[in-house]
Amino acid sequence: MKKGKWKRGMAAMLVIALCTGVAGGCGKEQQESGSQAKTGDVGADRGRYVEREETWPVELADWTVLQIFTSQDKLHLLAAKEEDGKTVLREWEKQESGYADVTQNWLASMKLGSGDWLDARLLEAEDGTQYLYAQYMEEEQENFLGHLWRGEGDTAVEITPEKWSVPNEEWGGYEMIQGLAALNNGTLAVVSYSSMDILSGADGKVLESEQAPAIYEGRMVTEGENVYLSTSDGNGYQIEKRREGKSSDVEQISFMPDGASAAGSEESGMISVGGAGALALSVLKDGTLIAAGEEGIFRLTGGSPEGEWEKLAEGVDTNFAMKDYACLDLAALEDGSIYALFQTEGEVKLYRYEYDPNAVSQVTQVLKLYTVYESDLLKQAAVMYHKAHPEVMISIENEYPMYHYGDTDYDAVYQKLNTMLMGDDAPDILMMDHLNADDYARKGLLEDLEDVVGPMEESGELLSNITGSYVQEDGKRYVVPLQFGFTMALGRDLAPENMASMEALAEFLSGTDYSYMGKQTTANLVYQFYTFFCNEIVDGKELNREKLSQYMKYLKAIGDNCGIIDAWPENERAADMWNLSAETKLAFQKANGFMNCMTPVAMAEYIKGDFTAFENRFIPSLEAGICAKSQYVDTAKDFLRFALSAEFQSADGDSGFPVNRQALKTQAAKDRSEFQIYTSIQADDGSYVGFEAKSYSQETADRLAAMCEGLDKPVKEDAKICQVLTECLPEYLKGILSEEDTIHKIEESLKMYLAE
Repeated sequence: MKKGKWKRGMAAMLVIALCTGVAGGCGKEQQESGSQAKTGDVGADRGRYVEREETWPVELADWTVLQIFTSQDKLHLLAAKEEDGKTVLREWEKQESGYADVTQNWLASMKLGSGDWLDARLLEAEDGTQYLYAQYMEEEQENFLGHLWRGEGDTAVEITPEKWSVPNEEWGGYEMIQGLAALNNGTLAVVSYSSMDILSGADGKVLESEQAPAIYEGRMVTEGENVYLSTSDGNGYQIEKRREGKSSDVEQISFMPDGASAAGSEESGMISVGGAGALALSVLKDGTLIAAGEEGIFRLTGGSPEGEWEKLAEGVDTNFAMKDYACLDLAALEDGSIYALFQTEGEVKLYRYEYDPNAVSQVTQVLKLYTVYESDLLKQAAVMYHKAHPEVMISIENEYPMYHYGDTDYDAVYQKLNTMLMGDDAPDILMMDHLNADDYARKGLLEDLEDVVGPMEESGELLSNITGSYVQEDGKRYVVPLQFGFTMALGRDLAPENMASMEALAEFLSGTDYSYMGKQTTANLVYQFYTFFCNEIVDGKELNREKLSQYMKYLKAIGDNCGIIDAWPENERAADMWNLSAETKLAFQKANGFMNCMTPVAMAEYIKGDFTAFENRFIPSLEAGICAKSQYVDTAKDFLRFALSAEFQSADGDSGFPVNRQALKTQAAKDRSEFQIYTSIQADDGSYVGFEAKSYSQETADRLAAMCEGLDKPVKEDAKICQVLTECLPEYLKGILSEEDTIHKIEESLKMYLAE
């Protein structure tokens, strides 16, 4: 089923609002049969939950399903369709013979505004009373406004709380509702990004209100007496169980997926692939909680905080582990079946999960993949490969979560990795980002990948300008990046060629008095530019003084234009892309894929400026290698071929450009008109104005693709060189120390390091 416009705009708004969510559930009839499915060796377990795609009925061909829920233990759908410029909603019930339209008269009589998007939820109380929440933009409005109605016979009675129509003083928008639940006592529990409220089900009056204590992930669910909400702290999830939705009676239920075993057995041998996705909740009438996410589907009988979670299905066996599958909703029936509504690549799909006592796991090989940072792309690859090769499971181990904002202890990483590589616990596949792959290759710890990458380059499948950079002098290569990005220079009042390299930029800035980048510290300048030249200033084990002198001159010219300061005052920082709308005229932004480029390209258009790929260098990511001592080298290489294929790399994303040539073309041609980003930026006069990033033209997409195909060298990192330059350059940049003395100072500081 094609996805209509109702949810697409909402998804863009939720990016700004930091909202995430998936949903999960299951029934209880299978509890005994599920827990009896004991498992032994990998590949020997029998009996498990299986995933099957449901076929949409003809009746729903022109509709977009927004919500699934249960009523009288039957699956119900809320669907939308545009008619004569308005949105109409219908409720459908899944029956043995198909789907039947069971829309009540009050809902059938409604015609809602049809702007860029509409979000809607249908609630049903224990006594059968129905409520509709819908948020959309009316004509002549500039913001999305939420509405609430109660069904009364043939009439929809609006009971929208007054506070929903009052714009927020800080950001101007109206209340963004995350979840609603109809309770048995006649009230409605509502959570938004700013508050948690209890409303009267009769007239929508706010009976109780408090500031939201957390950012909740996913929908609010209820069995009629309690509401359940999920939040995470980076280490695990906490589920709040609120009696009648009130803060005065809250229980905390911990969800730790690593402690849950598949089918009730700690000997399953099955492997999870991650831990950073949003958690979805569902609840049965007896209080049994269902939690679902990338780790799998879990059950907590009776919803007791002291109880133990039971794993019903492995994440890798479901679409919950697929990063390009967003779960919109989920409903659980008493017969044990679970229905999940997913959105993927512009389509809405419905899947059913049910226990099959005869289903047998086919896993015979478990490969270990080690990465410093958690990666959605790697999880996607592991899941997709497992679906295509059920006999292979890719277990992913990472040291840091995806969004880690502290320092990375690479000494500890190297120590752990070295221990694993020398012992019996060596990974089969390694991601070498920020690690010294050359050192591991010299020690014979990495497998030669030429037989994987070489043929794909020769056939034109791969961008050889990217992957070819990894060929060693002996013709071997030990790592290959799965993705890459580049540093985009954005500016106004200077042509692309004037900001295309350090040399060109230094020459241009030397001829102007205007501070294009604003003030900078030495650390700012070094961090921004050193990766483009740190590899060139080292010749074997010695410092290349000539090259260093050349780049120091460039830095000096750039620094003179900026104005060098010792440190930033409190609450101030260096200008970035977002300051281009005010005084700044030049900024740098990492370009990590076509989707990721929407905002910087929109900024370039907003300031009537331009952009280019700085220094024509690429930033590799997910640099994959294979451990030479792996007992599954052939399987690991086959996995790597799959990860480099157009089939896998064509999916759009914002973590990097694909190294597969056809995938690059596919992504460049993708229609992104459904995506929009709204925020506020500061104008020249200090006021804040609206900023909207929309899909750019096909011409711009082709230009970005051409830039990718023209990149010729990877950037290089070296923490020691960065440190020494930061320490030694301040006096030179300020004109206090001569170039020769500065070079001598740098040389002395690096002498021992380079000699090692």
